[in-house]
Order: sequence, then C-alpha cells, then structure tokens
Amino acid sequence: MKKLLFILTITLTTSAVFAQSAKYNDAMTKTLTEMDTLRLADQFMAIANKFERIAMVEKNMWLPYYYSALARCTAVFMYNDNAKTDAILDVAEKHAKIADSLQPKNSEVLVLRSMVLGGRIMVDPMSRGQSLGMQSMMLMSEAMQIDPTNPRAYYMLGRSLFYTPPQFGGGKDQGCEMFTKSKANYAIFKPASALHPNWGEDQVDEMLLECAPPKDPATGGDKE
Repeated sequence: MKKLLFILTITLTTSAVFAQSAKYNDAMTKTLTEMDTLRLADQFMAIANKFERIAMVEKNMWLPYYYSALARCTAVFMYNDNAKTDAILDVAEKHAKIADSLQPKNSEVLVLRSMVLGGRIMVDPMSRGQSLGMQSMMLMSEAMQIDPTNPRAYYMLGRSLFYTPPQFGGGKDQGCEMFTKSKANYAIFKPASALHPNWGEDQVDEMLLECAPPKDPATGGDKE
C-alpha cells in the first residue's frame, strides 16, 4: 500500500510539473512570437509587461525576467526621451539582476546588464559616460570571456565603439570590426532552446551596411 501511494504521489507531482512546464513554454512561445512583430516603443513596453506577468508566475525561470528587461531597453532606445529613460531602466535593471541571480555567470544576462547601463549613459553622456561606460565594458568583457561565441556581445560592443568618438577610444573602424565578428558568430550560433536569446542578426546586418565603403556614382564601384 505504501509503495502504491508513493508511486501515485510521484505520478501526480510529475504530471503537475509537466503541465506547468507546458503552460510556461506555450506562454513564452506566444509572447516571443508577438515580440518579433513589434515596431513601436509603446508595443515593447506592453510586451515587457506580459513577460513580467509570466515571471510573476514562474518565479524560478530567468528568461521571462530577461525578456522583460530586454523589451524595456529596446523601448528606451526607441523613445529616445531622457525624461522616461531612468524610470523604465530602473525596472529593466531590477529584472536583469533577478535573471542574473537565477542564472549567474550567463553571457546573455551580462550583455543585457551592459545594455541597461548603455541606456542610462544616453541620458547624460558627459556626467555618466566615464563611470557607467567602464562598468558596461567590464560586463561586456566578462560576457565574452564566458562565451566567446555569443554574437550579441560583439554586436553591443560594436555599437558602443561605433558611436564613441575616436578621441575617447571608439570609432567607426573599431565598431565595424566587432560587427564583422558578430556576424561570423551568428553563422555558427545555436540557441540552447527556442526560448533562449536569438536576436540581433538583423541589426548587425544594418550596421554592416553602414560599414561598407560608399559607392562611386560614376562607376558604381566602391570609392577608394
């Protein structure tokens, strides 16, 4: 009888976990599919709230927190409104740190945390650039050390360098070098699952177009 009860308990527990997992996977898949169609900052804020609601149910899963923070970072870059930035990034930073606590030493999460700092720098580059920029670069460097094949790490570092004046250690050439490495990594990158981060290649392609030498209108070839 005890053996029968033990087997029944294990069966019911396994079924409950499976049902929860299936519900989680379904919710995440639908929300990620929707996220791929978004074009407006307000839409990214709305999808961030959807991921946050999933996170409130699945408190031990790091991916809903990750995507909640990522969507907020994306919205900030699209709004380009300093009055909104810090408040939005306060929530993004909170969720990124929760993801970090659930999945420590994860390259994707470190890239995300670096993105949050990059967004904060935009509010006041002169006063924030030096201190937050150093923190952001340290996180990006750690992300690359943990996973040298992570294409998003090279993409985000490339963006930082591309828009940083040469006198401050950046420049177009350095940024484009990182975009090229990122593109090469996308060619071999395989996400751990359909729910894991797999974004950024389209953005890299757009930046590589800016890296290409201008065309000579007379010949149609590259200008020397």
